[in-house]
Amino acid sequence: MEASAIENYWAGIDGSVRPKLLLGSVGGKHLLETGMRCLESDPQLAVEILLAAYAANPFDGNTAQQLLNIETLVSFFPLSVARCISAVGENWIRPDNISYFLRITSKRDTRKISSYILSCIEKEPRNLFWIQQGLIYAGANSDFEFGVKLLSAEFSPELMPAVNAAKSFFLFMSGDNVQSFKSLRSASESFGIENFANLAASVALALDDRESAVSLLSGSVQVQPWRSSETLRLHDLVRGLDVQKDQLAGSVAILLYSFNKFEELDATLGSLHRSELNDAKIFMLDNGSSDSTAEVLDRWQQEFGDRMVRIDLPVNVGAAAARNWLMNVPEVKECDFAVYLDDDVEVQPDWLMRLGSAVQEYPDAGVWGCKVVDYISPAVMQSVDLHLIQPPGEEGAGPEVDLTRIAPNPFKVSDLHHQVLDGGYFDYMRPCASVTGCCHMFRTEKLLDNGGFSLFLSPSQYDDMEHDLRNCLKGEFAVYQGHLRILHRKNTGAASRVSVMQEGNALGNKYKMQAMHPRSEILGIMADEERLLQRDLEKKIKYLAENGFLESLSPESDTEE
Repeated sequence: MEASAIENYWAGIDGSVRPKLLLGSVGGKHLLETGMRCLESDPQLAVEILLAAYAANPFDGNTAQQLLNIETLVSFFPLSVARCISAVGENWIRPDNISYFLRITSKRDTRKISSYILSCIEKEPRNLFWIQQGLIYAGANSDFEFGVKLLSAEFSPELMPAVNAAKSFFLFMSGDNVQSFKSLRSASESFGIENFANLAASVALALDDRESAVSLLSGSVQVQPWRSSETLRLHDLVRGLDVQKDQLAGSVAILLYSFNKFEELDATLGSLHRSELNDAKIFMLDNGSSDSTAEVLDRWQQEFGDRMVRIDLPVNVGAAAARNWLMNVPEVKECDFAVYLDDDVEVQPDWLMRLGSAVQEYPDAGVWGCKVVDYISPAVMQSVDLHLIQPPGEEGAGPEVDLTRIAPNPFKVSDLHHQVLDGGYFDYMRPCASVTGCCHMFRTEKLLDNGGFSLFLSPSQYDDMEHDLRNCLKGEFAVYQGHLRILHRKNTGAASRVSVMQEGNALGNKYKMQAMHPRSEILGIMADEERLLQRDLEKKIKYLAENGFLESLSPESDTEE
């Protein structure tokens, strides 16, 4: 196969399927929707993707039932998997009344939730609904031992493919890599290793076996080239981008603002003090706080000395105005790079150098961001590479803006990261439409040229995303550095529920953001991003093929046929 044929693989995928696969090849819900789309256009591809969808969440009775409802589909799956899907479909029964369960779940009382799930399993040992709820609880709360415990019970032989698939993940997340590999081997006998290559690569890396990680990902992509997430990760492992660190070439301003979050701010400044800042300077804006923020800043001012510039405002001007204030500080304007950090994050020691490697790889980006995970439960990803998509039923052109609707110009960002836990599936670097404002870095010149953050979106919410949209319109897309992980503190339990005022502000700002950009602009950004993602992926596939990591796609294979 000639090198040009490598690029033709993605060009040849059906136009309704390609955009979804370019987003990624992980997430059970995403894969199910994608597989359904290509049932008519490419039945073989549909079978592969739908099998992957089930493997991603094998105790989900809804997925099992949907697959069983597609005539003759499961007959194309391995026999053990087909039997497993039938067993899950028969034994997953949603109770008529789960109001109490939903109530304690909303309150995030972990002790009550786990106890209640165990009691329900004891009462209904054959109902896999409660097994699934237990696994969801275990993942969301990083209680992976609880998940292993649930999966260590006795199950019927038909269910063992699902048990092995799920157990391999929970064993890995609990740190038992050897047993995880054993479960993966058993699961692969039913599903095929390509459906677990990403997880298996993570296990191999945890065991310091980089060669096996590369081999597993390479084999998966060779067999099923539609696996974009595996391709991106393989490329970065081969090139060493996952461990690369580069000094930022120029002066750096770190910009923070805070309002009445003295405890979180104290921890954030502490993590900054422990990190490798080199010559970077911190600009700290107190946004009219009335708590103990001033005392915290007094103490850290002594620690940082001249490296921290303090700005005290008498009132809270909101996030957008605070960002604009900071970027217009004369000393900041003279810096080459400006990095915004939230006041409730924890950075890793080499975070600036990780951003430096993203700049080295993608020097012309409009903004650089990273993976953001929950501080309490780090397996939960809050944000990764975000891509613009249209909600179901809203595809295609329409009125530029319809102000009579709650969503005047409906679009949203991709949510694949909410469908999985952080098992390494988003450990790659690539362009995207937007990155989270928790940690995002700009070339200061471009930041100043983009007009600042919109005051229409005060006091907070969506101002950073709208700023990214303006960058996209200029062809300066964001870049996601997935090899940098930032911990984001947030309240848990009852304190985490937003007030009616906060929820109303968020909905109002979402409405305003959509009204600020007509549908033609959003559709243009989506089309431009699809082309950008495809070019980026094809470039990486070509590199892997030319260097022998995708041998079946390499130019040499053409002479042997």
